Amino acid sequence: MTGLTYRNRQEEREDRRQQERLLIALDAAPSQLRRDECGWWIIGGRHGVINTWGDGKTWGFFVRCRSKQHWTFTKRRLAFMTVTQDGDDEGCLRLVQLPSPQEAAVIRDVMGLRKRVAYAPDTLERKRASMAKAGLARGSAGARMSDAPTRPEVNGNFQAEGGFAVEVPEVEVEEEPV
Repeated sequence: MTGLTYRNRQEEREDRRQQERLLIALDAAPSQLRRDECGWWIIGGRHGVINTWGDGKTWGFFVRCRSKQHWTFTKRRLAFMTVTQDGDDEGCLRLVQLPSPQEAAVIRDVMGLRKRVAYAPDTLERKRASMAKAGLARGSAGARMSDAPTRPEVNGNFQAEGGFAVEVPEVEVEEEPV
């Protein structure tokens, strides 16, 4: 996956670690850290995207707004960041240090990022126990279903999409004399 985006695996890992540090500082949901269509690590929200700047210390934000006026008020809310591209109803900003908790709340709101869910220890233990009881605990998801047919058991009769095995009945065709 590093072929066209990062020079090597080390650069990719450093980029991801930098994004993880920002994600923790923003107190945002971990599922929002993902790769974009080009393979770069991003933090994606409903109203924009956060990339690393490339220097290992700062981040670039792309923000989309509803209107020109909304973009104007959004820039005022993000006054602790530097505007690098100022469009009509969207733009790019640069963050040069990890945000404070108050700044993180503003960033989450503007970017449309979900807040990380913090469970109480007893609630977390109860959820883990119920998942283990239901058989959804880590490691059991890859368990083999003994009743499901496998390739050799169904003589290679599969749907083209790779779905469930289908038995194809053989049809005899009578030839008409000519």
